[in-house]
Amino acid sequence: MIERVIEAMVNKDHKLLASCFTEDCTYIDYCPSQNGEVNSFIYGNDCMEMFFNLRFKTGEFEAAEPVIESDDQATFFGMYNGPYVYSRIRVEEYGSDGLVKKAVVTPA
Repeated sequence: MIERVIEAMVNKDHKLLASCFTEDCTYIDYCPSQNGEVNSFIYGNDCMEMFFNLRFKTGEFEAAEPVIESDDQATFFGMYNGPYVYSRIRVEEYGSDGLVKKAVVTPA
């Protein structure tokens, strides 16, 4: 699943990204604060789709040069409305349907 999440981020595909997550998902991103922005705490699949639709369209988020490290973890260079931050996304929990229930992004 991490491959699909990264593919969606790199290709700026908010619908594909949201389809990787459960309806009651949690997505936490601690990297925006590295550029003086507010960290992201997103709850629910609909919010995921709306949040990333806006971020991708406005150019406030971009993921580049991903490296899949394991079935549950990958690194990438994330642009959070400023210089790129070396970031790591980790799936912490899966739903019974195999979709991501909880993912956390931190500076790598």
